[in-house]
Amino acid sequence: MKKIVFIIIFVFISLTLYSQELFRFNYNLGQRFLIEGHVKEDLYKNDILVKRVELKNVGDIRITRILGEKALHEGFFDYYTSEGISGDFVLEERYPTKFYRDIYGNYEIEDAYFMPVVRGVPTFPKTRLSVGDQWKSRAYEAHDFRRVYGIAQPVIFPAAVSYQYLGNTEIDGQAIAHISINYVINYTLKYHQGTSFDVPLPYRVIGYFNQLYLWNLDEGLPHSYKENFDYVFIMSSGDTVEYAGSSSGTLSVYKERSDQDFLIETLQNRLKQKIPSVEVTGSEQGIIINVGEILFKFDSDELTENAAEDLNNIVDVLKEFSDRKIRVIGHTDSTGPEDYNLSLSLRRARRTALELKLRSPELEGRITYIGMGESKPIANNETEEGRRKNRRVEIIILNP
Repeated sequence: MKKIVFIIIFVFISLTLYSQELFRFNYNLGQRFLIEGHVKEDLYKNDILVKRVELKNVGDIRITRILGEKALHEGFFDYYTSEGISGDFVLEERYPTKFYRDIYGNYEIEDAYFMPVVRGVPTFPKTRLSVGDQWKSRAYEAHDFRRVYGIAQPVIFPAAVSYQYLGNTEIDGQAIAHISINYVINYTLKYHQGTSFDVPLPYRVIGYFNQLYLWNLDEGLPHSYKENFDYVFIMSSGDTVEYAGSSSGTLSVYKERSDQDFLIETLQNRLKQKIPSVEVTGSEQGIIINVGEILFKFDSDELTENAAEDLNNIVDVLKEFSDRKIRVIGHTDSTGPEDYNLSLSLRRARRTALELKLRSPELEGRITYIGMGESKPIANNETEEGRRKNRRVEIIILNP
């Protein structure tokens, strides 16, 4: 066993001992990045554990302009929370974002954007780096306190970041650099004169963040990361609120499928034979299977008599996409109160996701759902035909 460990260490040192690398972000117009992060977090109040949560962030970002050494990134981040016992993730909010980032990692972003949370990590020096080299930079974190504390704008904390280039390994035939990243935050929040403290607000934040960051030297892009964090907020009331946990994430570059149109046409023809009202279309997110309202009784999340057979036919299709994630979206027409429609659409989406998992357990962990209520009509709600089209459930086979 000791011999094996020695060999592994020797190989790592041999790959990295004399290497000098120039770290740069390699941007190309039209590039599309898919970023997925998973967080496990404990929440404490006055050192007492309040709850444990799992969160997920999924970013879909495109390079829409290149200006000298910087590139304009545009897209969105989807923020999910776990329902706990079921293990399902529910989409809580979609955050649009738009920012410039240069080839060294520096950000230019308006204060109005909540995402990404961490800005300026990593940032690279302009000189080549050897294994063991260290450097420092400034970075920022932006936090969304609208729901918890009623603060309308992103709350931004500065951070002093320390880096060390640890060495290189090979993963899937590509050269991957390992970088240690650490920073601490010790910041007193500033509020406008006249701010009401009827509800306790964060007064000071103290915390740390340490990360093992993997960089793809062949691609000139991030590969993945693992990190630990612990932040303590001292509240205006004197209470302390602590967030401690770990997270991990990956980045991939999306490649367009040349056979996407053919695939959509094939699925449409197959499903139409068994579910005449189904519509299969494409979008930037993936392949959309629109099953309309046939699964549910009117104004209810109770399944119709024919729903079981329709769900079986849909599952047969989904099994062919074992490498894809699935999203279920519920929609309603505009009849009735808006909050009721939102609740109904969520219940229908949840029921559909549950029924699909019952028929195909391998979907566990790959399927998410959200209710959109009446907010995304595809037809005119002033006519009965339009309202019928708007009452629908969409099952999206997400792009890889």
